[in-house]
Amino acid sequence: MNPEGHVAYLQNFYSVPWQRIGELLPVRITEKELIVYGPDVKEIARHELYPSGINGEKRTVPEHSPERDHHQKYELLKQRFAEFGSEGVLFLDELVRTRRRGKDEAARVLGLLATYHREDLALALARATRYRAFSWSAVERILAAQARPRSGWESLQAEAQGQLHEILRQSPVSTRSAAEYQALLEETATHDETDEDDDPVA
Repeated sequence: MNPEGHVAYLQNFYSVPWQRIGELLPVRITEKELIVYGPDVKEIARHELYPSGINGEKRTVPEHSPERDHHQKYELLKQRFAEFGSEGVLFLDELVRTRRRGKDEAARVLGLLATYHREDLALALARATRYRAFSWSAVERILAAQARPRSGWESLQAEAQGQLHEILRQSPVSTRSAAEYQALLEETATHDETDEDDDPVA
């Protein structure tokens, strides 16, 4: 998903809920539709594809854009930037305070995760904060000069690993006691004996 909140397909763009900026999202293409899924593999967006030969167009669902509740948007951004530690939060606070469209720039900074490793973005935010360069363009310049964009394969690996950790965190598998398995074995044995008794004698 790009910093503007769209996924690209055949040089056209299709909107995704803005909260997903910076995430790598599974996309399924059918003959007529583009369907986007969240990390939990639930559908979050569906669009009719542009006909072949049309380029540079955007399909945008109004509900996918940030809500007018600016406080809610700021709180969500703060949660995402807190993942980069105290310097991430400081960068966000100063970006919002000093830039006219600071929240939009913050979303674009998160969009850089689609191209760069999380560790590289964390270092870029720390460097930008140290030099008081609170802007999306400053972070992008730092990354371009110091970091290596990750390949598509690396991006898919990282996203798959993150989804696996999230699934395991949400659905812990509890261990069963040996007694439960013993009861199951006894039940199965009793059932087999009953079946043998019911068999007709030849």
